[in-house]
Amino acid sequence: MGMQGEDIQGGEPRGLPLNIKILPEHLRGLGYTTKLIGKWHVGYHTPQHTPLHRGFDSFLGFYNSHVSYHEYKYSYQVHILIVKKL
Repeated sequence: MGMQGEDIQGGEPRGLPLNIKILPEHLRGLGYTTKLIGKWHVGYHTPQHTPLHRGFDSFLGFYNSHVSYHEYKYSYQVHILIVKKL
């Protein structure tokens, strides 16, 4: 499994195919709690394409590209959204 080609930009109507079950979905089925910290860089144009609908119990990070974790002057000004499924 993989995605080739250009990065998925914000608002593009594409993402990781929903018919492909990814690792956190398998792990959740086995009773594990899952968390994603970092970039979700595989599409988010519908709620079903976001981490909380793809097997993650919580997510801390960015949905899109072009955010650097290493540039302190930029990163400290970014508002971070913590999302947890109820």
